[in-house]
Amino acid sequence: MKKFHSLFLSLLLSLFFFLLLLLLLLSLGLSAAATTQAAVITFDDLPATELDAIPTGYRGFNWGASHMVNVNYFHKDLIPGTGFENGVVSGDYAAFNFLATTSTITGDIFDFNGAYLTAGWNDGLNIEVTGFLNNLALFTKTVVVSTQQAQWFDFSFVGINSLSLRAWGGTSIDGTTGNDFFIMDNFTYNEATSVSESSSLALLLLGVAGIVLGRKNTKA
Repeated sequence: MKKFHSLFLSLLLSLFFFLLLLLLLLSLGLSAAATTQAAVITFDDLPATELDAIPTGYRGFNWGASHMVNVNYFHKDLIPGTGFENGVVSGDYAAFNFLATTSTITGDIFDFNGAYLTAGWNDGLNIEVTGFLNNLALFTKTVVVSTQQAQWFDFSFVGINSLSLRAWGGTSIDGTTGNDFFIMDNFTYNEATSVSESSSLALLLLGVAGIVLGRKNTKA
């Protein structure tokens, strides 16, 4: 009878471990799937206007520390015949660096996948993109853009909470100076995700099961 009871308990623990492992793998798989789903900001859900600052908190980000360095958005018909028109990829709106200054985008920890970038006035414009975590620069990449068409650039900046974009150089299409404007559309990112509650619960249960099994082996 004692041997039967011990065999039954072993089978029960084996079944428990199997179900626990299944739950753990499923929950971790769901977490991984959530991490790889990218979000795309097109700026087309902002209020209709010709030009305005992107409000703080839009899509979970702060779009500039002050009005002078805010990232603004605009309608594609604002300045026809320039990169402001050609840089709008989806819908009628895109973002740009207000007053041609360095733009800063901050938020919770995220992965910056990439975006479409275009020069506003200067062909051959340089854009230096830097990703920071708590003011520490982790990634930097410089790209060159034109006014003729939007170009997609992959950045793959992982685990940052601040992004700066600084533009300079190039040749003006109309001979004027001080036109270091860039256009940005389809800002694509992943939100950082922690291990799900179900994963945490599975790990806790796995620890409890280990204790129970250890006590059983000690008694044996």
